[in-house]
This record gives sequence, C-alpha cells and structure tokens, in this order.
Amino acid sequence: MTTPKSREDGATLFVVLVMLVVLTLFALSVIQLSNLNAKAVGNMQFRKAVDVVSQSVIEQVLSSSANFYSPSAAPVIAAGTTQGMTVAVGNRICVASQAATGYSLAQQIIPEDDFWEFQVTVTDPISSASAVVHQGVKVRMLANNCPN
Repeated sequence: MTTPKSREDGATLFVVLVMLVVLTLFALSVIQLSNLNAKAVGNMQFRKAVDVVSQSVIEQVLSSSANFYSPSAAPVIAAGTTQGMTVAVGNRICVASQAATGYSLAQQIIPEDDFWEFQVTVTDPISSASAVVHQGVKVRMLANNCPN
C-alpha cells in the first residue's frame, strides 16, 4: 500500500521544472525583443544621418548664387560634409520668374525673383539608407537669368 507522502515525491520537482521552462522562455523573449529594438534604433540613426547630410548639402547649394547662374554645373560640396556618403545634386531648374518688387521702372536694371527647384539624393553605402530631398528656393537675380 502507498502512503500519501510517496505519491508527492516527484510533484515538487515537476513544478520547479515547469517554472524553470517558463522563466527561460520569458528571458529568451525579452532578449529577442531588445535585439529588435536595438536594430530599429540603429536603422533610425542611419536614416537621421542621411537626412543631416542632405540638409547640409542643400545649405551649401543655397549659400552661393553661382550655383544658380550655371544651373547645370555640379556645385562644389565642402570636404567632410558627406561623411563618406554618396551625394548627387540635380540640375537647378528655374520654374518661374517675376519682376522684383520695390524697384522703379525708371531704373535701368530691375532684378527678378527667380523660383528654382533642385533635388539632392544621399545614400549611405554601409546601411543602404537613402534620402531624396526636393528643395525650392526664390533667388533675386539680374533679369533674364531664368530660361523659362
């Protein structure tokens, strides 16, 4: 005849093993979730770095009116700006022009407000992150510099 104590000898071991398996699965899921979060943050950092470089290149293009007097020539981008990324600046395209306000028609030369558009494409060769930014700008120039 079996006593109640002898029937309970393996129950504690079984409960402990089940709890150990549950805790192990929980720990593995936490580790996997943290790895996914780390990858997502890394991807976001690469995307932000590409955005920063594209904005820096746009500022350099806008900083010189020479880039709009010869719109098909490649603008000069300062060394170190690209941080090892591939940068392509499209031709500047004049989409509209209008006479500048605040000038008298009696003056010999009346400047024009020219509306330009261009595109900057930046690609990071390490992460393959890329950004294409379209920029519009109004530039006050001498008359007849907008081909449209």
